[in-house]
Amino acid sequence: MQLREVTFQRFEEEAQELGVCLPVEQTSAWASLEATIEGRSQWGCFRITEPAADGGEKTVALISFADYLTHGYHYLRAHHAPVWVGGAPTPEQESEALDAIASYVRRRDRKVAFVRLAVAAELPQTSPVLSGIPYDNTVVVDLTGGDEAILDRMKTRGRRDVRKALRESPVTCADETERATECFDEYYDVMVETAERDGFNPAPKSDYQDMIRILGPEHCRVFAGRDPEGKVVTWAISTISGTHAVYYYAASRGATKSQFVTDKLFYFECCELGRRGCTQYDLMGIGSDFSPALLGLNMFKTKFAKEVTVVAPDRDLPVKRGFYNALQSLQSVRRSRREAARAKAAEAQKARPREDLLPVILGGDISAYAYGREFHEAFHVRSHAMNQAFVGALEHSALFDFTVTSSIEPAELRQKISALAEANPAKKLPVIPSTDALVASLEEIRDELPANVILPIPTPEAFARVCDKRAFQEACERLGLPTPATEVVSLAGPAAPAPCGLPFPVVAKPARTAEYSHLYEQGFKKIYSCDDQAALDALWASLRDAGFAGDFLVQERIDGDDTHMGALTFYVGANGQMQAFGAAQALLEDHAPTMRGNSVAMVSRVWPDLMERCQRLVAELGYTGLGEVDVKRDPRTGEWLFLELNPRAGRNSYYMAAAGVNPMRAMVTDLVDGRGKKLWVADEPALYTLVPQSLLERYIADPALLAEVRDLVAQGRSFDPQRYDADRGLRRMLDVELTEKNQIRKFARFYPERTDSSF
Repeated sequence: MQLREVTFQRFEEEAQELGVCLPVEQTSAWASLEATIEGRSQWGCFRITEPAADGGEKTVALISFADYLTHGYHYLRAHHAPVWVGGAPTPEQESEALDAIASYVRRRDRKVAFVRLAVAAELPQTSPVLSGIPYDNTVVVDLTGGDEAILDRMKTRGRRDVRKALRESPVTCADETERATECFDEYYDVMVETAERDGFNPAPKSDYQDMIRILGPEHCRVFAGRDPEGKVVTWAISTISGTHAVYYYAASRGATKSQFVTDKLFYFECCELGRRGCTQYDLMGIGSDFSPALLGLNMFKTKFAKEVTVVAPDRDLPVKRGFYNALQSLQSVRRSRREAARAKAAEAQKARPREDLLPVILGGDISAYAYGREFHEAFHVRSHAMNQAFVGALEHSALFDFTVTSSIEPAELRQKISALAEANPAKKLPVIPSTDALVASLEEIRDELPANVILPIPTPEAFARVCDKRAFQEACERLGLPTPATEVVSLAGPAAPAPCGLPFPVVAKPARTAEYSHLYEQGFKKIYSCDDQAALDALWASLRDAGFAGDFLVQERIDGDDTHMGALTFYVGANGQMQAFGAAQALLEDHAPTMRGNSVAMVSRVWPDLMERCQRLVAELGYTGLGEVDVKRDPRTGEWLFLELNPRAGRNSYYMAAAGVNPMRAMVTDLVDGRGKKLWVADEPALYTLVPQSLLERYIADPALLAEVRDLVAQGRSFDPQRYDADRGLRRMLDVELTEKNQIRKFARFYPERTDSSF
C-alpha cells in the first residue's frame, strides 16, 4: 500500500465519488476549527492505495491528519480514520496500511513521534493510547422512515421513556443553533453544573462557541429544552457530515433528570436530524471490556437502539519507537505519582471523621453490623443502631450507639429517628434498614421525617413493584430476563387453591415478604420445597390457620447446590443511574428454616452481562437506592435466572466492600455530597465468609472452586465482616467466636450433607 497526498478539495470529492461518508473530523470544516487551536495544524490529506487489476492503483481508504504539538513533541491525529472503502478491512489490510503510514511519516517529517488513528485489530505495530479514553463500541440510531419508525426501532425501555417524556415532561424542545451562535452563556451555565455533578472539567466556553461558529449550521446544530419559565435545562450539540450525525456534547440540570427531559430532547434531535436528511445518529461511544471507564454511559445510550455497533478504537502507531517508549515510561512515572498523591490525599481524608455524618442503622443482626462497619471504614464515624434487640457482636461493638425500640411500627420509628435528627441538626442522617419490613415502615413516614434525614430507599411506587414478586416476575418477562416458571396462589377467601400446574418438585415462597415475616415466630419458613400436591395443600391449610391471606408464588424447583446461587448488589443514584455494582457467587447458604437464602460464604465475581441486565431491570422498575438481586444458575442450561430483588443492601453487602467498592461510600457521595457520578464496579478478588473454613472444605464439591477458596485465604483475601481490627473488644470477639461455632452446630442440624438440590 502507498500514501498519495491530495488537496482537501480533491480528498472530499473522491470520498463523494467512492460513496464514502467522511466523519466530520475528516472534513475541511473541521480542519478550519482545529486551525484556531494553538498547537494544531493541518498536516495533509491522503489516499491509501494498492495495485489494481488493470495495472494502475485503486483507493482503499482515505485519511486526513492534523499535527498536534504538546509537551514539546509532535504527533499526528487522524480522528475516526482511516475511512475504508467498501466496508471493514481485514487485520492484514490494516497492518499493511499502518506500515505504509509509518514509512511515509518517517520520510516526510522527522518531528513526529507517533500517529494516533483508528485501528480495529490489536496489531503488534500499535500501542494503547498514551492519553484519552478510546472506545470500541457505540450506539447508532437509524433515523430513516420518520418519527414513529425511529421510536419503533428503540428498545422497549427507550420507547417507554420517550413516550413518558412526551406525555409528562414540561420542557419545550427546539433547534436553537442561531440563538446559541449569538450567545452561549445560558447553555454554558448548564454545562458547568453538569461538570460539577459528574466530576469532570468543562472545556472553556470559547471552545463550544468556536465549534458552533466555525463549523456553521451545515455541520453543527444546537438543540435545547426549556422549562415553562423559558430557562434552558438541557441541551446538546450535534455534528453533521453528509447523512451522518454525531451526539457530540450534552448537558442538563440535575433537578430535571427525573422528568425525562433528556429523553424528550434526544428524541426531538433524532426527528429533526432525520428531517434534515441524516440517516444515522452516532451516540459517540459506550463502555465495554475495552473501555470500562465508559460503562456509566450504557444505561442511557443503549436504550435507543436494539444493537450495539462495533467501531475501530483509537490506538497509537509509534514512528520513533525509542522516543515513544520514553514517553510511555515518563507517563507511567507521572501516573504513579498522581495516583500516589491521590491515594495520600484520599487516605488523609478518610482518616478524618466526617463530622457532618450520623448513620442510623435499623436492625440488630449481622447485616446491621456490616452496615456500621462500612460507614466506619469509609468515614471513621460511629453509627446509631435502632432495634428491639441486638446480637452480641453488635451490642458489644465500639462502632455503635444504641436506641432500643418497642417495635418497628412507623409511628415508633418516626418518633425515634426524628428525635435523633433534631438533636443533631448539623449532621446528615442516612437511615439504612436491614429488612423489608423496616423499609415498608420507612416508606410510610418518609414525608414526615426532618430534612436532615436521608433515605437511600426506592420510591413507594418502586418499592411496591419490587416487593410484589409477581410484579418483579412481570418486569423480568418484559425485559426478556429468564426466571423460573411461576404460578401465583392467592390464599384470600375460603375457596381452595387450584391444583398446581407445574411439574413437581416445586418451591413455594411468599409474594410479599413484609406481610409474611411475622409468621417466622410461629415456625414458618422463608421457602418451602414440596414434592407433591399433598404437601402444597398442607402448606396452604397451615397458612390459613395462621391467618395469612396474602399471595404465594409456586415455582419450578431449580436444582443445583448452593454454589449455583449468586448476588448482584448495587446502588442507583438520585439521577436514576447505577453508581455502584458488585457481584458474588455463593459458596454456602444458611439452611435454618427462617434464614434460608442467606449466603454465609461468597466469592466476588465480575459479571458484565449480569450487570447490564441488572441495570435494565432497575431502570424498568424505576428503582433508586441500595438494593440486591438474587440469581441462580440453572445447571441444565448454564443460564442465570432472576429470582427476586431485595429493596435494601442485603445481609451480605460487605462482600462488595471487600471487593473494592464500599456501597455506603457510593451512597453518601451521591445523596450527602451531591457528587454521584461514575459507575464504581467491585472487581477485586475476595472471599467473604461468616463460617469457619472447615465448613467450606466440607460442602464445596467443585475442586476448582475449593482451590480458589484456599488460594484467596493464602493471599490474605478472606474477609469476615464481624472480624474488624478497629473493633476487637474481648467481649465482642467472644460473641463472634461463639457465633461461628454455632454455625457448625446449625449445619449439622439443618444441612448435615451436601445435596445437588441444596434442599
